[in-house]
Amino acid sequence: MPDIIENYAFEDFPRQPLPEMVSRRELFSAIITKLRVESSKNQGRRVLSLSDLGEAPDDKLSPMIPVMVNNSSISIKDEFVLGSPPRSDMAYKLFPLHSPALTAFNLINGSNSLEQISKQLAKETGWEQPRCFAYTRGLFLTLVVAGLCLPKNG
Repeated sequence: MPDIIENYAFEDFPRQPLPEMVSRRELFSAIITKLRVESSKNQGRRVLSLSDLGEAPDDKLSPMIPVMVNNSSISIKDEFVLGSPPRSDMAYKLFPLHSPALTAFNLINGSNSLEQISKQLAKETGWEQPRCFAYTRGLFLTLVVAGLCLPKNG
């Protein structure tokens, strides 16, 4: 059961392309999606791929609305929140149950933007808003890398 980020300092999530985690079962679908994205780019449309999210500036991320991937599994074991993407036996240790990440995670409901989530996190923790947005961004991107979360309509 691997940790996605071992120290759970989501505010330190690096600004770099996200790794593309594709199982063998999803390879063909991933290739088709990649071809569609490239086709849209060639037609002059601005397309942000999942791997681009890691480098996206905050003003592009803040209005995004995160949604959990259908059929993903969330559970609690030994004081940790665990997550398994659909059609996977792999469970990731996402964060300790008693961390601020739980507040942000519970606000990922398909309605709240990353900015709204970070503002609520600021109210709950007393942290400065820039730290809360960085933390929310890091949690969101961690969930994306784990295959548990996506931007709505993305």
